[in-house]
Amino acid sequence: MEIPARNILLNVNVSDRDDLLHFISNHCESFGYTDSAKGLYDSFIQREAEYSTGLQEGFAIPHAKTDFVKSAQIVYVRLNHPIDWKTYDDKPVTDIFALMVPESGVGTVHLKMLSNLATALLEDEFKKKIRELDDSEKISEYITNEIGVNV
Repeated sequence: MEIPARNILLNVNVSDRDDLLHFISNHCESFGYTDSAKGLYDSFIQREAEYSTGLQEGFAIPHAKTDFVKSAQIVYVRLNHPIDWKTYDDKPVTDIFALMVPESGVGTVHLKMLSNLATALLEDEFKKKIRELDDSEKISEYITNEIGVNV
């Protein structure tokens, strides 16, 4: 699975987690990944209600498993300013990997995406590199090479 450069959203300004999830959902609708930004947003919020997807060191991986999603996608968002999010280290979030899969991909594609990403986020080099790169094309290529999922 290639993560296209248009899925790399840099220098984003949002006020909080809900604003961010609306922002991602609206972009996904404009990209044609969903027919319903509201449906996608609701799926993100439903997942957050179960357990926070905030990790540590400024990263979060919100995910949506819904038929509102047309195809599995990963969207990377880098914020200009940290936002509050329930995380393991109680620190704010600046880097977000949003995962979206249709219901049909819940058991396989979603788990592979999540596993590959979680493994990459354990590596200091991955986190450092993702934050150093400032070009959408280069970030797209790097993420695809590091966590791209064969689906």
